[in-house]
Amino acid sequence: MERMDIYRIGSGKWVITGFIFTVVFGYFIFGPYGSSFNEALGKKIIDSEFFLSRDYISQYFNDIPENMVSKFVYFHVIDSFFALSYSIFLWSVFVRIFLMKLEFERALITGFALLGGLFDLLENITLILLAFLAQRNSQFNTLSTALVVFTPAKFILLLVAVIILLIGLVVLITRRGSST
Repeated sequence: MERMDIYRIGSGKWVITGFIFTVVFGYFIFGPYGSSFNEALGKKIIDSEFFLSRDYISQYFNDIPENMVSKFVYFHVIDSFFALSYSIFLWSVFVRIFLMKLEFERALITGFALLGGLFDLLENITLILLAFLAQRNSQFNTLSTALVVFTPAKFILLLVAVIILLIGLVVLITRRGSST
């Protein structure tokens, strides 16, 4: 049974739209605003670190000046939109390659494209909550522990998605080469 609904996600319109939004939000996060935010903070943004400890997280939030908290939150709201856009972009590319071109029967493989973005969203939500709690709440330790898991999981799952995507591209190119 064909799944025409999921094939729409693999259409050229979805791929291009996802790419455009990813570039726009990525420019905002990694471009001048992100750089000026890092400079104002005097350190790299916390979610660019691979390994975090609860002590590092605690010290990081102690070092954020009161007047920077709203900018920190704003930055991570925009970063959440970036996570959504790159997830949709990756998902549409996965659908296009694995379901439409390679004709895989199971759509489950396309879910790998969404997992990194999901953990990025969880990470951003946690960072926003931590910024508001600012160690004044007993939940700070619990959320810090969650952040220790979410941040490396994001990077690992994105790496897995890219590896799966590269394997799919190699298989696609190999099949095209052998059919000509």
